[in-house]
Formats: sequence, C-alpha cells, structure tokens
Amino acid sequence: MKRTSSKSSAHGSHEDTGIQRSQSRPDDRSALDARKALKESKHPITRICLTGGPCAGKTTALATLSVVLQQMGFKVLQVPEAATLLMKGGAFIQTGKMTLSKAVRFQINLMKLQMSLEDNFIQIAMSSDQPSIILCDRGVMDGSAYTDDNVWQAILDETGWSTMQLRDRRYEAVLHLVSAAQGAEEFYCSQNNEARYEDIEAAKAIDQKLINAWVGHPHFSIIQNNFQTFQMKIDNCLETVLKVIGLPSPSTFIKKFLLIADKANYDVNVPRNVKKEYFNIEETFLQLLGEDQIDNVIRKIGKNDSFIYYHETKVVQNNERIVRKRQITAREYIELLDQKDPEKKVIKKLRQCFIHEQQYFMVDTFLNLKAFPFSIMRIETTKEAQQIKIPPFVKVLREVTDEVVYETRQISDLKYVMTEKDKKDIEEKLKATRLTQSHSAPA
Repeated sequence: MKRTSSKSSAHGSHEDTGIQRSQSRPDDRSALDARKALKESKHPITRICLTGGPCAGKTTALATLSVVLQQMGFKVLQVPEAATLLMKGGAFIQTGKMTLSKAVRFQINLMKLQMSLEDNFIQIAMSSDQPSIILCDRGVMDGSAYTDDNVWQAILDETGWSTMQLRDRRYEAVLHLVSAAQGAEEFYCSQNNEARYEDIEAAKAIDQKLINAWVGHPHFSIIQNNFQTFQMKIDNCLETVLKVIGLPSPSTFIKKFLLIADKANYDVNVPRNVKKEYFNIEETFLQLLGEDQIDNVIRKIGKNDSFIYYHETKVVQNNERIVRKRQITAREYIELLDQKDPEKKVIKKLRQCFIHEQQYFMVDTFLNLKAFPFSIMRIETTKEAQQIKIPPFVKVLREVTDEVVYETRQISDLKYVMTEKDKKDIEEKLKATRLTQSHSAPA
C-alpha cells in the first residue's frame, strides 16, 4: 500500500483513576435518555464507531468523514476517545502493572466515561434539524483488547453489563482500520502520536485483539491495507459509511457461497486461535409499503436471553437500491409483528461469525426449513479484493451470489423448497466426507 499521508491516533493507554467500586448498570439514566433520544428524534441519528490498531489512519479517516459528510448535508459530531482525554490529563498508567482489583476499577470508569460522552453527544444531536452522524473515536469494546480475560470477566460481573449489550447496542456500525504493522510495515510509525508506545510486533498483536473484540457485531467492517494507495483506504472508509446510512456505495458488495453442510454438520470447525461468535436470528418479513419498497423486514438477534432488534427497509429510487437500517426497541418489534406478510414464514437462523486473514465471514444456517436445512456464507468485499480467500476449514459447494433462489426473501416463501440438485450434491459430498473419515480413523 503506497501511503501518501498518515496522521493516525490509536493507542491503549489505560490509566488508574483510583475511583471506588462501580455500581453502574447498562440501564442507567444517561443510557436510558440516549435510547429515548434515538427513538424520539425527528431526524435519523446514526452512531458509527471507528477503531483500529496503531498507525492505521484513524485520525485521517475521522477528519475526512467529518468534512465530506457535512458537505452532504449531515450534522456530524465527533466523540473523543476517553483514554486520550485521561492521558492528556496526566493519567498515563498501564493496567498491566496494576493489581486485578485496580485494573477492574480503572477499566469500568474509563468505559463509563466513554459511554457518558457518547450518550451526551446523542442528546446534542437531538437539537439538530438535520440528519446526524455521530463518529466515535473508538468504542467501549476496545477495552477488552487491552485487558486479560480475567479482568474483562470481572468487569462484566461487577457491572452487570454483557458483551452483546456493549458491542451491538451502542453503534449502528463498527469500522476497524487495520494497523500499518499488518501489510504496510514500511509505513508504521510509533512517533507521530504521543499516546502510541507499541513496537511493530506489539502493534500486530493489539490490532488482532481489537478485531476479535468486535466479532459478532451485525455491521462490522475491516478496512484492510490491500489498496494501492493510502487515500484509497480512506475512500473505502467513506464508502462503507455511505452504505451504512443508506446511500449507494458502488464499490462494496456481498458475495455468498452455499456450503457443504446439513442439520448435523453445520458447525464451522474453526482453528483454536480463531475467535468465533454465534447467535440466533429470527427474521420476519413485513408487508411492503409503497410501490418503490422492495423489502421490509425486522430481526431479533441474540442468545442467552439477551437480544437486539432491527428494522430494515429497501427502496428503489432513481434506479438505485437504498437500504435503511435502524435499531428498534423490543416494544416496537412486537408492534411491527402485526404487519407480518401472511405469505412468508418467520426465518430462524444460526449465525456464526469469525475472522480469517483479516476478512469477516458470516455463516447463516437456515434451521426451520421443512426439507433440508442449509448454510450460506456471506462476505462483504470490494472491487480491489474480489478474490476471496476461502478458509480451508470451510467446505464450499459453489458461489450463489446472484441466485435469487438463495435470497432470504425467497427462502421465506411458505412453499420454498431447496433445489433437488443442490440437495443431492450436498448429501453426496457429506457422504463422501464421512466415508473418508471412517477409513482414516484408527482401528
């Protein structure tokens, strides 16, 4: 990647504030007010988290997004990084040198500061008479990348927070900019940011931890270093954000692959060093409203009695397909269920998410089909990276990107049946695999 400029801000300065044991809960007053603001705002408010490893281009991306989006008529607000505010106030202490108790106290207060900043910016956005975009310099899940598992679990236990609440409810989209330490090593610099102290190997490690922290978010994008220039990387950030807010983004698209899997063989057997998240999805198609609307769907996503709800619509305007997505409350979800399309069944899926070579993969297994449950792998890609590297631990039958028969709306038809040829091919492949495994098993 040819880098023409690089003024990035990314660090992990986690300092001890010495504040006493937190008794906060995810439904405290500021969070409730923020969610109420999002629901009652007359203009859409979109929260986008930009994160990334050291020397990734985050500062440049934030500046570019702010300027361009304002020129497009949006009110743009930037939430500063809480750790940087503390560091500039003189609180530069690494949690690795703290006791577990002190590290937990510090991280809780750091996260509370970050959430308070975000919630107050939402309140400010409410006063705008324009659609607003809130750009967050890092997100609350970043803290998990700078702590060990014991500290992170202690934080969740003490506060009553859950990973899903922190990861999925606070941001409509998350963009991770990959550190120059991974794939653009010649441009890595640890001296152009006062809070950056990582050498190149440490930068690679923290970059991967940050990626893992967000695996499972429904709208998570990894902005890689596989572009010819640094500016193209920044442009990809802009295009990704435009897609999130419902504007056409011609250079990003989804590829889909039908997997060799059935009801008994749908679990993706990822290597031990690959983080995998899974959760259940219920997808309900609603009656279409207006001639230009081509999709109207609500989703219930979660596991272990913790769920997030979304409403998505697709319309065609001036020959462009525009997608609008927003988080909704459980009450709104229940009310919208009354608009269910009677000719569609509720789709029940198991989604598995994982990272392979800096690419985000999602495998959806359709569980409630009468004849034959099957799995579709989805990857968001760009023109610059059309050659998808299929993970060796995933068995693909074939690509089905442009096949209407494998669109979820089509699958939800009451009379939907998988094609006999694909069903037969999958069964034969699975049978051959089982025979191979039985012959290779020790006597």
